[in-house]
Amino acid sequence: MQPAPESPRVVVLGEAVAEVLPDAADLVVTVQVHDRRRERALERLTGRQLELTALLEAHRAALGTVSTDAVAAFPEAGEGGRINGSVATTTTRARIADVGAAGELAVAVAALSDVSVHGPHWRVSREHPVHQQVRTAAVQDAIGRARAYATALGGRLTGLVEVRDVGGRGGRMAMAAFAVPGGAPALELQPAPQEVTGQVEVTFTMSVPDPEVFAR
Repeated sequence: MQPAPESPRVVVLGEAVAEVLPDAADLVVTVQVHDRRRERALERLTGRQLELTALLEAHRAALGTVSTDAVAAFPEAGEGGRINGSVATTTTRARIADVGAAGELAVAVAALSDVSVHGPHWRVSREHPVHQQVRTAAVQDAIGRARAYATALGGRLTGLVEVRDVGGRGGRMAMAAFAVPGGAPALELQPAPQEVTGQVEVTFTMSVPDPEVFAR
C-alpha cells in the first residue's frame, strides 16, 4: 500500500507592532574621582558612592532594583605619558519603576559631586500587557497571511503544524548624559511612546492546490 501523500504546508511569519507609553526607565550613574594617590582616590570614591546610595535610598519608593555594574581604578597619565595620579570609578544602574519621578531623580543624582548621569532610558517592562497583545495580534496576522496564500493556490487551510516564537522587542529612547553643578533646576521629562513588536512563525497544512492555478 502506498503511503498517503503528505499535505502541503504553508509557513508564514506573523508580525504585529504597537506603541505605548513606557512604564519603566533605567538611569546609569557614573562616579569618577581623581587623586594623586591611589589610596586617596579609592577613599574619595567610597565617600561619593555612599552619598549616591543614600540619595537613591531616599527615593526608594520610585525605584526598582539598584545594582553596581562596574568598579575600576587605574593610573592617570599626564603630559608626556607620565603617571601623575589615579582615577577611581563606579557605575551604578538604577531601575525606575515610577516614570513620573524620573526627571526629579535624574536631576537630584546629577547634582552630586563627581557624578555624571546617562538616561533615563525609557522602556516597557516585561509585565506590561502590551507584550501579550502583540503576540496575539502576530498570530492573527499569521493566520490571515496563510489563508491568503492558500486561497491564491485554490486551496484552504486544514490544520496547524507548529507555532514558533520568533521573539519581539520593546523600543528604547535614551536621554543624553548630563551633570548639574550647584543647585538643581526642575526638569520635567515627557516619555516618548515606545514601539513594541511581536513575531511568530507558524506552519499550517492546506488542501491540495487547484491544478488550474498552475495551468494559467
